[in-house]
Amino acid sequence: MRRSVGNKFIGRRFFKTIVMFPEYINQLFYLVGEAVILLALLILILSIIVSMLVLYSFKTGNFFAARYMLLGIVLLENVITTLFWITRVDDSIVDDVGVRLRNYINNKEFLKTPCAMRFIFMPQCVRSTECPAKLTPEGIKCVNCGRCNVGEAQKYAESLGYRFFIVPGSSFIKRIIKKYRPRAIVGVGCHMEIKEGLDLCHRHGIPARGVLLLKAGCVATTLDWELFYEAIKEKEPHA
Repeated sequence: MRRSVGNKFIGRRFFKTIVMFPEYINQLFYLVGEAVILLALLILILSIIVSMLVLYSFKTGNFFAARYMLLGIVLLENVITTLFWITRVDDSIVDDVGVRLRNYINNKEFLKTPCAMRFIFMPQCVRSTECPAKLTPEGIKCVNCGRCNVGEAQKYAESLGYRFFIVPGSSFIKRIIKKYRPRAIVGVGCHMEIKEGLDLCHRHGIPARGVLLLKAGCVATTLDWELFYEAIKEKEPHA
C-alpha cells in the first residue's frame, strides 16, 4: 500500500516536471491559439462574403471585382461549398460561376485572337450513341451523318475559321495544344473538365472560354447549342 502511494506521489511530481513550461512558452501558446482562432474567423467571414457574391453573380450575371472574386473561389472553395451545403443551396452554382468568371476575365484577350488561331475541343460524349465516326490521331472525325448536332456545329465553326476537334480525353487535348500551339480555345465539358481545362490554358497563357454541358456523363450528354454558338462568335458571351 505504501509503495502504491509512493508511486503515485512520484508520478505526480514527474508529470508536473514534464508539463511545467517557462512563462514565455505559455504566452507563446496563448498567442498562437489566438492567431488560429482569428484566422479561422477571417476565413469564415471571407467565405461568407464570397458566397454572397457568387449567389449575386449567379442570379444577375454581373461580376463585382472579378479577379479577386475568382481568387476567393479558388482559395476558399471547400469552405464555400460547405456553407452552400449547410444552407441547402446547390453547390454546383460555385463551379458554374467560376466558369463564367474565367470566361469574363479571358474575354478581352480571347477577342483579340483571330478565329483562324482558335481551337474548339468538343467531348466525344456529345455525339450520338450510333455515331459511325472513327478515331484518328487528330481526334474523332465527324462524317456529318445527321444523328447529332456535332456535324452542324463543326461546319459552322470551321466556316468562321476555327479548328474543330472531337476529343476522346484530356490527354488528347494536351497533345494537340503542345503540337499546334493554339492562341485561344473554346472547350465543352462538365464542371470538372472545364475547371481543369481552364486551369491548363491559364498555365499555357491561352485565353479560353468554357461551355458547360447541361447533362454530364460518359455517353449521350446534352449541350445548350445556342450557348455554344454564342461562345464562338465575336461578341461577348452571355454571362
